[in-house]
Amino acid sequence: MVRQIMAPPAEGGGVDRRANPSLRPTVQTAFERLLALLRKAGRTEILEPIAGLERVDDVLRERPAQVPTFMELAWQLRAEPDFAGFFRASGSDRPVSDRNTPIAPCDLTFDQIVRAHLQAAARLSFDRRERDWVRRRARKEQTRRQKRKGSESRGGLSSRLITPLKTMWDGDTDLEELRTLYPGHGLYPVLKPHLREAWQFPLVEIYGRLSTAQARILGHLIAHVRDREMLEMVVGLDVEDLAVVRAACRAFAESYLNLQQDKRMRWELSAEAARARDEAETRISTQESITFDTILLHHRGALDAIRTLGLDVRPVIRRLTPVYGNTIWTVLESPQWVDNAQAVPDHLLKVLGTLGYRVPADISTILGHIRDRDLAHDLLAFAREEFSDDELVRYLADPARKPVWNALPAKFNNAYRYQRDAPAKGSSLHNSESLRLVSTAIFQSLRLGTAETF
Repeated sequence: MVRQIMAPPAEGGGVDRRANPSLRPTVQTAFERLLALLRKAGRTEILEPIAGLERVDDVLRERPAQVPTFMELAWQLRAEPDFAGFFRASGSDRPVSDRNTPIAPCDLTFDQIVRAHLQAAARLSFDRRERDWVRRRARKEQTRRQKRKGSESRGGLSSRLITPLKTMWDGDTDLEELRTLYPGHGLYPVLKPHLREAWQFPLVEIYGRLSTAQARILGHLIAHVRDREMLEMVVGLDVEDLAVVRAACRAFAESYLNLQQDKRMRWELSAEAARARDEAETRISTQESITFDTILLHHRGALDAIRTLGLDVRPVIRRLTPVYGNTIWTVLESPQWVDNAQAVPDHLLKVLGTLGYRVPADISTILGHIRDRDLAHDLLAFAREEFSDDELVRYLADPARKPVWNALPAKFNNAYRYQRDAPAKGSSLHNSESLRLVSTAIFQSLRLGTAETF
């Protein structure tokens, strides 16, 4: 048997937390007049979505998406005799003319009243979800105990003797204790500061699916996510996913700022070193937070890549950030681009720069087979001087020109000994000017799409 029955909600659900509870009858009266007017006008398209709901709190709790419609209608009717009294300006018998003028007697502007109703809708909706969850959990707990007691009553003498003791230890279900187990327990106070605009009413039900732990990480973003699909994606991120994203953002911040936190214990640091570490940590944390918001709001594809790679994303980010900077999140939006960027050998990463993600991985592998890294680096540097970026990428990605690239390792790995600053005469080594001369023929072959000219 349930030991503590959850108190039924006060009219409107839960404890009345309104800043102006005395206004509830006034708001209800205005709502009833509006309903009567809509019924008289035959506006069934507005009334049907809230059919059976006669109280403001019921509409806030059960149909938050419909609230803006009624509030906007009330605002448009503020000059009508039946509604003017609800919108009277302070010190005047006339209704307010704009949404930012305080309304008597509450001394709140209409925009503030809308915000208060949004927050009330969230509080009531979240409370309903929590109560429903607790009741389901309590029923499961009671069923489990009944099954156990039935099983023990059919057991032997020792089982029957121990059953009263088990019941005593187990105790009856306490619904208030169960509430503390609800993942969204305490959600409303976390989200309340971020519930501010009328466009958020239709999203209240989605907000209610956040756990409190998620909300502490993501709550500040809900004021920026208007797209329902995007919000569904954000809400679908569990705490483990968010930890991986945070780790990726941390790796980016450290690489982007070229800062690393001093890992020594604080007592091992001098005052100056401790101050420097604190300053570095502040900069890293700030950049991490900015990056976190940027990924979730603008780079959904990158988010998918981070979740797929898990913590393995950190070395990828540390390697690519010095080259791509903030554009790394664009690269991560495509699995193919990530593969391409990753395939570029380290010694060619800087010379190819942000073109690397556009170079097919197999071409990068071919270029990596040129054993002399300085030669491969300089050859691509000359190519970047010779061609525009788009032209070079086209030649690198064109399957018809792959034989040209494929011929390079064999050409240079056998008899072509290279040293950038080798003397022009009297040396068996080829210098950069010699390589530039050879590259002229290679580049011509790329233009023609054939390796025959060299």
